[in-house]
Amino acid sequence: KEGKMKRREFLGTVAAAGATLAASRALAGPATTGLRSNFSFKKEDTPVILEVAINGSATKKVNATAPETPAEIAQQAIECLDAGAAIVHAHTNKPMEDPDAAAQVYIEAFEPVRRKHPHAILYPTANFDPAVYQKSRTPWRPEIQSGHYRKMAEAGAANMVLFDTGVYDEKGMIPKKGFWWYGFWPGDQEIVLDVCKDLGTGASISVFEPGWMKNVVAMARAGILPRGAKVIMYFADYNWAGMAPPIPEALQLYLHMIEGLDLKWSVGMVGGDIMDTPLARMALERGGNFRVGLEDWWTGPSNLEQLKRAKELINKVGRPIVNGDEAIKYLDIPFAATRPKA
Repeated sequence: KEGKMKRREFLGTVAAAGATLAASRALAGPATTGLRSNFSFKKEDTPVILEVAINGSATKKVNATAPETPAEIAQQAIECLDAGAAIVHAHTNKPMEDPDAAAQVYIEAFEPVRRKHPHAILYPTANFDPAVYQKSRTPWRPEIQSGHYRKMAEAGAANMVLFDTGVYDEKGMIPKKGFWWYGFWPGDQEIVLDVCKDLGTGASISVFEPGWMKNVVAMARAGILPRGAKVIMYFADYNWAGMAPPIPEALQLYLHMIEGLDLKWSVGMVGGDIMDTPLARMALERGGNFRVGLEDWWTGPSNLEQLKRAKELINKVGRPIVNGDEAIKYLDIPFAATRPKA
């Protein structure tokens, strides 16, 4: 009898928690029931935005086609945009303690791209040095690690910034006391949000674990997600620590977590080909996107070949690919220098 009472109390607690969650969802957007509401979208009216992460830490020693110099980065970015990509993410792999100097290398790489593709969505990685992390277990200060974003945006080179999440408070913010360190400090987040707010850049938000998606949901409910933000959910096979495996159930978990929220999202595969998993097609069938490129699949074919294969899959599913000013309007990135005129 006592066991039945405890069970009823437990079920009552669960029901109350569910009601609270349902109520909070209603504040975030139109709540849905059952599976993710993007089952009901029209494929022909829901565009795909293709992102190519052209290098990451991949060098020519790993893949002969990897771009390394600013000129090579510019050339491959232009080629990918010419081929139908909407977003290019790149690393210069030249971290510096002077954030202005670090920004200048990116500006050198991005300026030719911006001239050829004025409405391209371009964004860099954080200004961090893995060797410093490994030696001292301490990152550079936020004004160094994230200080290059503002200069790049002011130069018109980058209209999106990287926004990595970690373990945050109930509003999705890094707590200033007692926080668990992933590598980005409270100051990093403040800098990123200030650049987004002041200059209108979009934000590419990384999600490596389910807890990180909780941060995104918290920020959305608190109304502090930057305008023009998108989410990338990263998956990896079992030979990688961290990240969910590339199985439908894992993506379905994330989609349940963002149920009722108007978020643009993509899937990515670390250390392999996203198109060799069920997730690329599943994302397309649920209204999402996926990204390709040598940063994620560094031993694979060239960026252009990966992009070509991605387009073939998208065409089979029957959704339109958009880029340029249409992609900016779809993501609603307010960055003035690249915002198309009404």
